[in-house]
Amino acid sequence: MAVEEIHLSRHAAERLPWWPIALCALAVFFDGYEAQMLAMAVPLLAEHLAVAPTAFAVASSASLAGMAIGALVLSPLSDRLGRKPLLIVSLLLFGGGTLAALTIRSPDALAAWRLIAGCGLGAAVPITIALVSEWAPPARRVRIVTLMYMGFPIGASSAGLIAPLLTSRWGWQGLFVYGGVAPLVIAALILISVREPARTVATEKPAWRRVGALFTTSLRSRTLLLCVLNVLNLFANYGLASWLPTLLVQNGWSLAAASRATSLLAIGGLATSFVASGLADRGRIGLGIGGAYVIAAASLALCATNPQGTVVWFVLLMLIGCSMGTAVTLGPVAAAHYPADLRATGVGFANGIGRIGSLFGPLALAALMNRQLSPPHVLGSLMVPLILCALLIVWLSRVLSRETQRC
Repeated sequence: MAVEEIHLSRHAAERLPWWPIALCALAVFFDGYEAQMLAMAVPLLAEHLAVAPTAFAVASSASLAGMAIGALVLSPLSDRLGRKPLLIVSLLLFGGGTLAALTIRSPDALAAWRLIAGCGLGAAVPITIALVSEWAPPARRVRIVTLMYMGFPIGASSAGLIAPLLTSRWGWQGLFVYGGVAPLVIAALILISVREPARTVATEKPAWRRVGALFTTSLRSRTLLLCVLNVLNLFANYGLASWLPTLLVQNGWSLAAASRATSLLAIGGLATSFVASGLADRGRIGLGIGGAYVIAAASLALCATNPQGTVVWFVLLMLIGCSMGTAVTLGPVAAAHYPADLRATGVGFANGIGRIGSLFGPLALAALMNRQLSPPHVLGSLMVPLILCALLIVWLSRVLSRETQRC
């Protein structure tokens, strides 16, 4: 570790800048809200524009495409131009793009604005992870960054809770105003009250050279492993989040019970992320994150047996949420194991490549459902990518341990 980084880390240990960290947590909170908001708005938008809900499929895909672009293109720029200005840009993009969607007259217009907003959404998470990593001391870096990043799943979960309150009073426009104004306010607060760590205004390398630096001999293995991990993780998580309520209803549950059960995933995920991040800070990445994958995979295997009793299902779903907890921890782990001038590039690249999984996960489960597999068996099939994740995280921990010993 460089002398400058040791000095900064000791200073951070003495006094953590909790206000800027809180603003970063709020930024990812609304990032999570925005990621789920469109699903809540589609039924009302379909009625407003007199079209079928499926007409908004392109808008949903545009959001995901924009997130990949933001993670792969915008977040690396923060390693060159600084985290603070690029975080403000990302907030302006997804806040402004969301507000601009209030003017739409067709689903295609919404798709265009969601593409722009998605670029901001995809960049905000890697940049905040890299920024908070600069402030956090190495001994607690993964846990502190994970606590900040918990704002994303909390924000995503909040969309379902706050949507009825907003739409009952202001219709679908209320969802977009709330999701658009708040990021702009946060951007203004960051502009006037956050001082960027000096070391994040770093290299003059162009973006393609910084991405290329991720594949040098010393970083190639961790970059490839993190990319594959993100693909498999998002494949399982997006597939689960997209189809779990439907699968439970097809298995005989009421819609209300299925909705309540889905919230258990977030509870299990938050608990797991706290434990796994603490173990990761102590160098036990394989035990913390790998163990969570194994627990989630075993729970999915038990779901495939279609156990009897609601309580049993609730416990299994909470344990399956462990996989979501590991998704929250992967970014902070990546940030902790890249050089400071490549943190946002490394996290953003792995997250952007991982979006491939988020696109194909829901499609793969839909294909299994179309083949008339029983709902428990469709759910149980997700244990395969999670077992692969467990093996890969153990491999990653060995790679990192070997390279640490060399240093």
